Amino acid sequence: MRTKETSTQVYFIRHGQTDFPNDRIYCDDREDPSLIRQGLIQAKSAALYFQDVPIDALYCSPALRTRMTAAEVSQVTGVAPVFDERLRERRFGIWEGLYFDEIERLYPQEYAAWKADPVNFTPEGGETMHDVNVRLQSGLDHIMAAHQGRAVAIVCHVGPIRMAVTRAFHIPEDQYRQIRVDYAGITRIDYGRTINNLIFLNNVRYKG
Repeated sequence: MRTKETSTQVYFIRHGQTDFPNDRIYCDDREDPSLIRQGLIQAKSAALYFQDVPIDALYCSPALRTRMTAAEVSQVTGVAPVFDERLRERRFGIWEGLYFDEIERLYPQEYAAWKADPVNFTPEGGETMHDVNVRLQSGLDHIMAAHQGRAVAIVCHVGPIRMAVTRAFHIPEDQYRQIRVDYAGITRIDYGRTINNLIFLNNVRYKG
């Protein structure tokens, strides 16, 4: 008789919107932007999904925008967030805080290399997307071992969520940009012993 494989349900939640320019690279260690009013509304809307969806644990990147988003989930679920550095967004080293046109002007060869190979190129002091994938998986392994067969929510960033999807379903890393993850979008992956299942991708509950 066939028995259903027990899975660990992981809900990935992207943070809400900030006022940080889209054409500038985040520099969390220096500026660490917070959610704007719209972003807080998005976070509250995402959190309401968990009114009727019990979770065993809530993990969060230490960035302020993710902490603020996780606080809304925590308020709804009563589960306190656990912060994990492995859930942070990609590091860009000496490029952090720069606008894209500044990078192109100041580092033309490196900029061209990045555009040609966004997965494997990294500026000095930064990470490749593969680096992000490896450290994220380390965090996920820890989380799933601690909550095997249960439901977990993880509040983090677009890069790590894209990498989680590519790794879970053996999608080539260089295809990560084809995975859309909007502000406060929720993605659920059920991790099994032999197979993973994508239950839904980028469920955006706030339509304003």
